[in-house]
Amino acid sequence: MGQRGGRAAGWAWALLCVVGVVWLVVWGSHDAERGDVDWASASIALPGLGVAVWSAWMTRTALRSQDTDVVVVAARLAVLVTRAESPERARLLGDDHTPIDLRFVLRPAPAHNAEGADPDGRLGTVVDYYRRLRPGRLVITGAPGSGKTVLALELLLAILESRAPGDPVPVRMSLASWTTPLATGNGADAGRAFEEWVRDHLERVYRLSPTAARALVEAGMVLPVLDGLDEMDAAGTTTGGPHPRGGPRARRALETLNAYTRGRTRAEIVLTCRSGPYEALDTWAKSAARVEIIGVTPAQARDFVLARVDDPHRWREVIHALDTDPSGALARNLSTPWRLTTAVMVHEQRHLETGAYPHAPRSLLSPALANDTALREHLNRLYVRAATEHPTPRGLLGHTPEQAHAWLHVLARHLDTNTTTAPMVGGRGLSGTDLVPHELWPLAGRRPHVVHLLQVMITAGILGYAATAYASSSVVGSSRPVAIGVGAACGTVLLTVYRPRYWPRPTRLDPGQLCTPQGRRKALTKLALSLTVGIAFVIAFAITLGIANDGSTDVLTNALKGVLTNAFPSVAGIMLGLPFGLSAGLSNDGGTEVKDPRNLVRADLAFGITLGIVFGSVLGLGTMLGITKGIAPPFAFTLMVGFAFGLLKASAGMRYLAFLLCVRVGPRTLPWRLGRFLHWATGAGLLRTAGIAYQFRHRELQDWLAHNPTP
Repeated sequence: MGQRGGRAAGWAWALLCVVGVVWLVVWGSHDAERGDVDWASASIALPGLGVAVWSAWMTRTALRSQDTDVVVVAARLAVLVTRAESPERARLLGDDHTPIDLRFVLRPAPAHNAEGADPDGRLGTVVDYYRRLRPGRLVITGAPGSGKTVLALELLLAILESRAPGDPVPVRMSLASWTTPLATGNGADAGRAFEEWVRDHLERVYRLSPTAARALVEAGMVLPVLDGLDEMDAAGTTTGGPHPRGGPRARRALETLNAYTRGRTRAEIVLTCRSGPYEALDTWAKSAARVEIIGVTPAQARDFVLARVDDPHRWREVIHALDTDPSGALARNLSTPWRLTTAVMVHEQRHLETGAYPHAPRSLLSPALANDTALREHLNRLYVRAATEHPTPRGLLGHTPEQAHAWLHVLARHLDTNTTTAPMVGGRGLSGTDLVPHELWPLAGRRPHVVHLLQVMITAGILGYAATAYASSSVVGSSRPVAIGVGAACGTVLLTVYRPRYWPRPTRLDPGQLCTPQGRRKALTKLALSLTVGIAFVIAFAITLGIANDGSTDVLTNALKGVLTNAFPSVAGIMLGLPFGLSAGLSNDGGTEVKDPRNLVRADLAFGITLGIVFGSVLGLGTMLGITKGIAPPFAFTLMVGFAFGLLKASAGMRYLAFLLCVRVGPRTLPWRLGRFLHWATGAGLLRTAGIAYQFRHRELQDWLAHNPTP
C-alpha cells in the first residue's frame, strides 16, 4: 500500500510539473518574437526539473521502506553494538580477558517478581539465567565496584552471540545521560518518554536514521541495558535512608521503566544499580528479577593475584593474610573486582629505567588502611599517580603530571556539579558521567554558544556582502540600494536557516556510501533535490531582479522571457546545487561505527571545510566562465565565501572550537588539544569509552578526582 501510494504521488507530481511547464512556456512567450526564445534550453531545463523532483520522490520512498525493515536494521545494529562493546569489555578486564566468575543471588521483591528466576547464578551462565525469566526484566545490584557493569556486558555480548534474526538487540545506555525530561506518573506518556530517549540514543550513538530508530523501538527490537540508576542523583538527596544517590530522579526513572510496556506485558530491560540506593528508593522494578552480586571470596582474590603478578613472592604476606583470615579487614577491602584490579595494578608498576617496584604489596596490611574509606583514598591516589607519572604524557602531550591531574579534576568536577545540581541547558539535562567532546561546552557556561553565534553572524555577513557584490555588478547596475537589499536578504535568510541548534549534531563526509546501492540512491536523491532547489532559486532570483530593473508594466512577462531566452538559470542552478547535493548525499547520517569519540568532531570539521572548498571552487569556476560575473578576484574571494559557508554546516565542530577558546584561562582551564588528552587518558586506564562518550574508569575514581584538585 505504501509503495503504491508513493508511486501514485510521484506520477501526480510529474503530471503537475508537465502542466506547469506548458503553462509557463505559453504565458512567457505569447508575445515574444520569432527567435527570441531559446527553445532548446527551455526544453532541457524545465521538463528536467519535474523529472528530477519525481525521481527524488520515488527514491525517498524506497529509502524509507528500507529503513523500516526492522530485521535488516536490527542486524546492522547488532554488528555495531558488538564492535563497540567488545573493546570496552577488554578495557574493563585489563590485560587478562578472563573475568572473575562472580556469583549472584536472587533478592525477591515484596511482589511482582519475574517468573523463572533461580535462587542464584554465576557470571559464566548469566545468559541462561536471563533467558529463563518471564518477562525478561533483570535488575543487577551490588556494592560499589562489585562488577555490575562487567556482568551486564557479559550478558549483552552473550545475547548478541546467540541472537536469532528476529530477537531484540541489547543496547547499553547510561542512565546518567538521560537528557530528556522525565515524565511523571505511570501512564502511557511515561513509556513514550522512555522510547523517545532510546530513539535519540540510537540516532546519536549508532547514527541510525530517525525512521530506522523509530521502527526498531516500536517493533520491540531493542533491549535496553541501563547502567547506573544510582548515578542519576547526587549524594545526600535520598529521602528513604542513609544510602547515597537514591534520589528523586532515580525514583521517577524507575516509575517510567515500570510504565514501559510491550502489549499486555512489561517490556524487557536490564538495569544496574548499587544495592544501597536501590533499597533507599522505597520502590522496585516490577515484574523483574533482582539479583545481588556476592563479594569476591578470599580464594578468588588469591587466585586473581597469583594469575596476574610477575613475582608471587612479593605478595606472600598478602596471600597469607587472605588464607588465614578470610573475614579480616584485608579480605573485606579487596572483595570487589575494582579494588583487586587497582591494588594489583599500582603495586605491580615498575620504574621504566631501573625496573624497581616503587610500592610494596605489604603496605596493604598497614593498620592505617584497615578502614574502607582510607584504603579507597589510598588506592585512588596511587592509581592516578601511576597513570599520570608515566613518561607518555610528557613525551607526547607536552604536559606534566600536575597538569594532567588538574585537567582531570576540572572534568570530574564538572560531572560532579551536574549530578549535584541537575542543571537544564537548552531543554536538556547534563550528564553526571558522560564526557562527549562536542557536548562539553556548558562547562564554560554560555560563552561558547555566544561565540558560535557571533561566528555564524560574521559568516552570514560575508555571504550577504558577496550577494550584494554580485547583484550590484551583474544585474542591478546602478541600483545600489536594491543590491544592498538583496545582500541583506540573503544574509538574513542564511542566518535564519543555518542558525546553529542549541545542541548541534556532527556530520561526516562518507564517499564510501557510493559503494552500496542504498548509498547511491541516497546520494542521487539529495543531488536531484539540491539541483531542483538551485535552479528554482536562480530563476526566482532572476525574476526578482528583472522586476526591479524593468520599467515596463509587464515586468513579469519580460522577466520570464529573459529566463527562457538563455540557459543561465539552468547552468547557475546546477553549479549552485551540485556542491549542496554531493555534500548532502555523501554526508553520513545512517548506521556507522564510532570507534573514537574524537572522530565525530574531526569529521564534522572536515565535512564543513570540504564543502566550503568545493562550493568556493564552483563559484570561482563560474566567475572564470562569465556565468557569475562581477566577483573579483575570481578564486580568492569566492574561496573565502565558500569556506565561510562550509563552516556554517560544521556546527558541532565550530561549537567545540568555541568551547576550547573559552577554557584557555581561568579556574576551568583545559588543554587546547583536549581530544588527544582524553584519548591518552583512556589508554592510561583513567577513562573508558561508552559509545560517543568518555567516562571515568570507575565512579570511585571520578568522585576522588572531583574532590582532590592536586595530587
